[in-house]
Amino acid sequence: MAKLSERTEQGDLVLRARTETEALGRLYEMYYGWIFRFCVHRLFDKEIAEDVTSAVFLEVARRIRTFGGRTEQDFANWVYAIAANQTNAYIRKRSRRKKLLEQAAGSVGACHSIDNNSEPDWPRLYAAILKLKPKHQTIVTLRFFENLPYKQIAQSMNIKEATLRVTLHRILDKLRAHLQNAFDAEV
Repeated sequence: MAKLSERTEQGDLVLRARTETEALGRLYEMYYGWIFRFCVHRLFDKEIAEDVTSAVFLEVARRIRTFGGRTEQDFANWVYAIAANQTNAYIRKRSRRKKLLEQAAGSVGACHSIDNNSEPDWPRLYAAILKLKPKHQTIVTLRFFENLPYKQIAQSMNIKEATLRVTLHRILDKLRAHLQNAFDAEV
């Protein structure tokens, strides 16, 4: 019963946010951490992620009156879609992928080999992710860094869940190939 009233309250919050700044502020507080974390995983830089996260919520504030969703899930999908668009736009506009990767690699420290007993080689993994299309980078980030369920990712990206699963399988094959090439080149 408590979950139902909590969901109703959150759904009402989404509807009220269209006209009430207090309700929009509460949604901001609820989602800021998730969207910021998503941006960090996509951009590999906390300061840039803060700027992009701010741009996401400015866009939310600008467009909330025309938002057609009625539930918190609709709002979450909408905010993640805006975040994906904003991060992709930032990457395209600045053409700074290589610099971001160097910063990410520098912050991780010494490289680790990928095997069953150690942690992943984060710089190589980030480099392999950056070789993917922006849309595919978004899917990987939402699924593996944000741990979102397939259904929510599919809704956020406006694709069918089955299509998402097939696409993710293909993305992972490409990622494995990029990583294998990186390791083969080293040997």
